[in-house]
Amino acid sequence: MCHLHLVSLPTYAGIMPDNQTKFLLLQIFGAKSHPVRKYQRFKHVNPYPVPVPLPQEPIDLARISLQRIAADLSAKVTVYQMPLTDILDSGKEITQPHIVGIQSPDQQELLAHHNPDRPVFVEGPFPLWLKKTCVYYYVLRGELLPPGEKGEMLDSERNFYYPMHLDLDLDRGPWDDEEFDVDEAEEGPIFAMCMAGAGDQATLAKWILGLQQNNPILSQTPVVFHLAPGPRELLAASDSEPGEEEIPQSRRAQQER
Repeated sequence: MCHLHLVSLPTYAGIMPDNQTKFLLLQIFGAKSHPVRKYQRFKHVNPYPVPVPLPQEPIDLARISLQRIAADLSAKVTVYQMPLTDILDSGKEITQPHIVGIQSPDQQELLAHHNPDRPVFVEGPFPLWLKKTCVYYYVLRGELLPPGEKGEMLDSERNFYYPMHLDLDLDRGPWDDEEFDVDEAEEGPIFAMCMAGAGDQATLAKWILGLQQNNPILSQTPVVFHLAPGPRELLAASDSEPGEEEIPQSRRAQQER
């Protein structure tokens, strides 16, 4: 069992074994040994594991979540506002929610070429599950461009990422259709994402103000907020007992008479 533990030990640090590891295992233990079989099962391992345990700080948790959503190593995480709780002299408690955003250089360039006459939309919240923890994020999205204003699509001969090739399958006839019918819905470009401790418009407006430092075009672009009720609003609505109807004040006065 010691050799199995040694083979699994690098995966706990997020390091996946390579072909050199396989060569060493074959030379030391043999092709049908338990370490080699353990190595073969690594192809089913998640290459982006969730940290164990998850961080409890909201800033760290938002940073990890946004990096998983973006899936872009060049994306930059920015903390626009730190969480803060202050008590005034009158005894009133003021809570300042955290605001953490992420944006890649490609998204900045895409937003820089956006037409300022067209509005951008702040949408959310959208859920993201990290094991048993559910977090919510918001996106800054542009509207879907008309077909006449879309950029020119490069064909396979001029596209650097898809070189010219010839793929012919002579065993298939023109009547063979193996494609699946998938409902595709086109969406507008996403310019940035964020996570906030509160989902109200005032909090998300601070995120937009923070984005204007690196994206000055936002100061000239109208921003429309499409916000759905967050988990806190739904929880507050569910606290009221079912079947209990609120009586207007005028009707209540008539009943008392």
